[in-house]
Amino acid sequence: MEKNVNILTGVRPTGSLTIANYLGAVKPLLELQNAGEEPLLFVADLHAITDYEPSQVKGFIKELVADYLALGVDPAKTTIYIQSDIIGPLMTLTAYLARLTTVAELLRIPTIKDKIKHGQSPESANALLFFYPVLMAADILIQKSKSIPVGEDQVAHLETTRMLADRFNKKYGEVFPIPKVHQVKSLRILSLKGDGKMSKSSPDGAIFLTDTPEAAEKKIKSAQTAMDKEITPNLESLILIAKLLDSTEDEQKKVDDIIERHKAGEQVMGEFKGLVSEIVKRFLVKFQTKRAEVLKTPDYIVELLKKGADIASQNAEATMKQVEEKMFGV
Repeated sequence: MEKNVNILTGVRPTGSLTIANYLGAVKPLLELQNAGEEPLLFVADLHAITDYEPSQVKGFIKELVADYLALGVDPAKTTIYIQSDIIGPLMTLTAYLARLTTVAELLRIPTIKDKIKHGQSPESANALLFFYPVLMAADILIQKSKSIPVGEDQVAHLETTRMLADRFNKKYGEVFPIPKVHQVKSLRILSLKGDGKMSKSSPDGAIFLTDTPEAAEKKIKSAQTAMDKEITPNLESLILIAKLLDSTEDEQKKVDDIIERHKAGEQVMGEFKGLVSEIVKRFLVKFQTKRAEVLKTPDYIVELLKKGADIASQNAEATMKQVEEKMFGV
């Protein structure tokens, strides 16, 4: 059964999620799902092999799906599929779209420029890095997705998708809707060590959803905050975590009270970290309990991914039929 796709989003299976992943990506998806949208969520295993061995990526997939289910994704409302389950039509469309752009245009995409600037070069970078924006465009267009939730740092990738859809439509005839940006508020959740964004690549500064409550508390207690009266980016990041991580109204009022006392010169950072720790630990215990229940039913995960693959495949085949009718006149 084909599905009319309004919202499409993808997630790379690259290991345990952090609370930054939850707040920045999963929670906005849940809000869309619970507002009556019926999103398509794909596990972007082909994108993940840009940085990870395929054998590693395969091992991460089931864990990632279990994470999303434990966090509240409802398969009755959100269709989940694995990107490589539609690899045939997807890579064919990627090849067709690649004809409509140039290497120079891809090199101007900010995220690619940043990666090359930070330690990679055309000589050392994996060629999949340059392929990434075109494959992403194919992911979106093959499902005829109309709206894509993206943060500020991903808008340029979506602009590439919009450009390729427009070029195809003008060259061959109308097939693709031009996808719109569904702007997701960019949350700057920083490393607890104070050195950039919270990232899986810097585990000492990240709170993973698989961390024990004790390990998470230890990380929070040693986190960088601020001197008396100062409001630093690191402190603002911890405030966001405390307020957005399923805290109660009473806890949010306590956060506001502590910060007001901090701005007045009181030494309250120990108290603040204690409150953040309690909020985080409660969230982790709840999540890990649900996750353990999900992992007890591996056949359920396999079945829902099969159903998702069936829907995604039918959408992809219908799209490619139209694409090739326009391109080849058959």
